[in-house]
Amino acid sequence: MNTQTVDLLGVGIGPFNLSIAALASTKPDLSTLFLERKKAFAWHPGLLLNDAKMQTSYLKDLVTGIDPTNPYSFLNYLVEQQKLYPFIASGQSVISRIEFSHYLSWAAHSLNNTRFNQDVQSVEFNGDVFTIETSEHSYQSKHLVVGTGMQPQVPTFCEPHISNTCFHASELDLRKPNLTGKRVAIIGGGQTGADVFQHLFDKTFGEVADINWISRRSNIEALDESCFTDQYFMPDYVDGFYHLAQTTKNSEVSRQKLTSDGITNDCLQGIYQRLYHDRYVLNNPSWWSIQPNRTLISLAHNENGYKLHLEHGLTHDNTQINADVVILCTGYRRALPSCLTKLASQIPLNSQGLPELCPDFSVKWPAANNRIYMVNAGIHSHGIAEPQLSLATWRAAKIINHASGKNLYEIDQQEAIVDWGLSSPEVLIQPKAKAAV
Repeated sequence: MNTQTVDLLGVGIGPFNLSIAALASTKPDLSTLFLERKKAFAWHPGLLLNDAKMQTSYLKDLVTGIDPTNPYSFLNYLVEQQKLYPFIASGQSVISRIEFSHYLSWAAHSLNNTRFNQDVQSVEFNGDVFTIETSEHSYQSKHLVVGTGMQPQVPTFCEPHISNTCFHASELDLRKPNLTGKRVAIIGGGQTGADVFQHLFDKTFGEVADINWISRRSNIEALDESCFTDQYFMPDYVDGFYHLAQTTKNSEVSRQKLTSDGITNDCLQGIYQRLYHDRYVLNNPSWWSIQPNRTLISLAHNENGYKLHLEHGLTHDNTQINADVVILCTGYRRALPSCLTKLASQIPLNSQGLPELCPDFSVKWPAANNRIYMVNAGIHSHGIAEPQLSLATWRAAKIINHASGKNLYEIDQQEAIVDWGLSSPEVLIQPKAKAAV
């Protein structure tokens, strides 16, 4: 069997590699192929809850930010599905996660440069080309782009308890548990925790007996989505951010957490109105509790269920709650995929254990003519926008241009509203020392 050779091969088909695939599909100057081990496209299937919304505009789709005429835009999806006018009439500024997933799946299975049921088992480099082996085929490529996503993150002391009654939220809608009469603890105060709380409150998985929503954050905090905060998600800021000192970048990423990891105001308002109606209008007996500033420090299990030990972030008091079911909304972690094991020794890692990236999102590794690009791996190098959909198309175009050696897409920056003072790489490479007093 002949080995297929391309200019750029992608490992994984999630939204970020899918953006590259869609933009590259109209550029014959760059041959591309994207491989996915799943049999069909899936995007966080366990979190496609009925009322969960996106946090970004539908215009921040796979292609519109760079090429609005591309056939794989969200608007063209609406036309192809014959629902453009009903959509316009709905007045939605943000869409459901379910519909966005449908759009991504439509694009993934319409493109001619995507292949499913292709489990990449190994990648080797012979000094001139990458050889990619799956269980059934062999491919060669000049460049590689890795977009294998993140893995659910579970506290170490919870790992022995993972089961049908203690699981990561990413599995919730896949498990479809019957929680009728159960005491449920939700761990995590971000958007996922809020979505899970709302759906349990609304009896999506049965009429629960008791809900405890636990968060180590100081409050149930809103997404910072103001127009000026949105300036962090602009190419000029990302380019300037890259050249800051690493300690400064780490500090800024932490400080900007709520620009991407808060809860939408619509969701918060909806939850609060439910709680008000339940407590002050219906005068129902207490059956739910929201507990911020608590950290889960240990978990034990016996015949009566789970005992969760919490520590208060301000008073340091220790308390205990009981639950029949524990849902962990504890985020995700990034890691090198196992298929890169043979290349791992040549890939330098940063203090977070992730590959060090160049401005063009390629790994800093010895082979200058054969790039390994990585998407959703550069939050500590490129800033808070890197793992978000907001600049996915810009990053995709940047990778396409760099891999092809041509300006296949125009990505010159427009004049920005905010002057960050970060335009020159020579500026602010290291924090200035304070003058002696």
